[in-house]
Amino acid sequence: MRTTFALWAFLMNLPLLAAWTPPENPNPQQILNEAQADARAGRYEDALAKHVWFHENALRLDPGFVGVRLSFALSYWTELGAAYPPALAKLKSIRDDTAGRIRESDQFPEAFHDFASINKYLNESAKTKDLFLWLNSSKPEMAKSVFDFAEPALIDAKEYRLCGRYIEPESFERIRELYRKKKQLVQDPAHGERMQNFAEKSFANRTTLIALLVVNDRQADANQIAAEALKERSDPAFKAELEKAKRGTVPAPWP
Repeated sequence: MRTTFALWAFLMNLPLLAAWTPPENPNPQQILNEAQADARAGRYEDALAKHVWFHENALRLDPGFVGVRLSFALSYWTELGAAYPPALAKLKSIRDDTAGRIRESDQFPEAFHDFASINKYLNESAKTKDLFLWLNSSKPEMAKSVFDFAEPALIDAKEYRLCGRYIEPESFERIRELYRKKKQLVQDPAHGERMQNFAEKSFANRTTLIALLVVNDRQADANQIAAEALKERSDPAFKAELEKAKRGTVPAPWP
């Protein structure tokens, strides 16, 4: 009788012990959705395996997942880590391995983007700042290429003078172009008001550039960009943000 019960218990637990493997024709979005479902159902090992697979393979199958991979996917992963510590340990291990590759070779900026994004969701942006400081002194050309990814962490650490070495007034053109593209999406009913709010808040937050120029004694550049920004938005709320930036008040990174 005991032998029968033990065999029954073993068979019942086989699905929990079985290692997940991807299907022959994996669908990244489906696998990410399954990772969430597994986490909710307590199938933590499967959820972790699917998060790791998505992180390592999604872009190879569909480059369009670049945004999801470093935002929603990492958010879900850290939520899993709160319930299942091995998931958090694995994410930190990937982050640390990425940092090692950056230090040991001339990695593409995408590697630093991964590193900074993981730190953001782990609430460990100080590590992003520390690695950028090392690049600044050891590999300045690479530091220049990844500055945009490091900037939020540097602002959190109030490294305003260091930012001053890398900020360029010309970057406002990229900010303006992105804002205009987001405003075009507002016309699509699928985005609508949500995109409108995101576009406006994101553009207002980019007064960071103006404030950093002021802090680094580049008032003329700051005034020129502020004048250009007013051509895009001139509502009272935005004007108030501009005035703060022109006084050197650096806004907190967002989102």
